[in-house]
Amino acid sequence: MLNLKEMSLEELTALAAEVKKEIAARGPQSPDLVLYTHSCKDSAKHHLGKYKHWAKRLTGVDATKTNGYAFLGDFLYVGNEHKIPTGSIVVEVCGADLSVYEVTGDGKMLLDSGSTKSASGIIDKLAARF
Repeated sequence: MLNLKEMSLEELTALAAEVKKEIAARGPQSPDLVLYTHSCKDSAKHHLGKYKHWAKRLTGVDATKTNGYAFLGDFLYVGNEHKIPTGSIVVEVCGADLSVYEVTGDGKMLLDSGSTKSASGIIDKLAARF
């Protein structure tokens, strides 16, 4: 056991710095963030205005629903870039097209796609992941 009263001020300062480093190393690690953009981000205003667009970073899925309300999570504004954790699942809608992506360090990996009018199969698959 260390006797702190016998240590000099310099030794205490060095020890405090080492303790802070060790605490930081053991603390919760922040996830790696990657850049995400909606597939229609740079589309023409006509396209963005004509079709419904939204994206959501999923935190869960309500399998009792059969439409977009089944997807739980944070909306991501279509016109902006977003930094989100690697491995996040994102649902994108462009008109009647629904796409599900996993965001990786290399971009977006398509997991599933279909129509917003018949999304129950996709919802069930995603519910199994959460």
